[in-house]
Amino acid sequence: MCTSNPNTKTNPPSLNLKRLLPRALFAFCAAWVILAAGLSAVYTRGLLHPACAPAGDPPAGFASVRLQTQDDVALQGWWAAPHNGAVILLLPGHGGSRASLLEEARFLSAAGYGVLSVDPRSCAGEKSTIGWREAQDLRAMRDYALAQPGVQWLGVLGFSAGGAAAILAAAEMPEIRAVIAEGNYANLAAEITFTPAFPLSMEWLIQRFTLLTYTLQTGVWPGRVSPIEALPRGCPRPVLLIHGQREIERSRGEQQAAAAPCAQLWVVPAAGHGEYAAAQPQLYRQTVLQFLAQARQTVDVPSP
Repeated sequence: MCTSNPNTKTNPPSLNLKRLLPRALFAFCAAWVILAAGLSAVYTRGLLHPACAPAGDPPAGFASVRLQTQDDVALQGWWAAPHNGAVILLLPGHGGSRASLLEEARFLSAAGYGVLSVDPRSCAGEKSTIGWREAQDLRAMRDYALAQPGVQWLGVLGFSAGGAAAILAAAEMPEIRAVIAEGNYANLAAEITFTPAFPLSMEWLIQRFTLLTYTLQTGVWPGRVSPIEALPRGCPRPVLLIHGQREIERSRGEQQAAAAPCAQLWVVPAAGHGEYAAAQPQLYRQTVLQFLAQARQTVDVPSP
């Protein structure tokens, strides 16, 4: 029978900290990156698949229309014929619908302009590209408006991502004679990474994963979605940039206006993103209508 010697001490196995520490550090870093990637995936999904605001019935004087894009996306919209030969195409912001610019549609129609306001492709179940493919969807709006009786002139008004799409589209479509862009970003990649973040921090990683995920899911690098670079190509067509005083640093409207000699900037005092008409209702309408009246007197834009 074996007996233990009470005088014998048993030492526990020693921990090899030199081996465990790198493994623990690697596990922590991997978990950090995986968490950032997961949060970015959730955030990017919200960007590319926003909820669509309900539109409801068309307002008085408007009719429901359905447009087909070149890639067979059906866009629902409202149409009011012009009384002055000019039509304004309305592009809502990210997550908006044709009803989002209802007040603009009403006062433009009351001033004699034709109005075509259309849901973005995200309302048709397609991915939002926050301005890139939405600019191409403007071709369907252009074609529809120009096919209507008495239409001789086209302008476009877009808010936020719709404003970015308006600028991008005008650079490629000479039929668009004037652009009003409200609260648009200058460059999508710069917008995604606008908030300063320490390298390798959670926010920094989420920003970089969002850039990558957007590229993989849309097929375009967000740095190419750049209204500030497209603005000079749209000249000499007049451009009115409208930004709120409380958003001007982020939206960089001053930089955008400086990028194109044909652009003018109106900074609405005390206004934030999308609050331009609410902050200055009479001046807002007066500024928009005056800009359009002057734009209609400019010389024709040569075809590219």
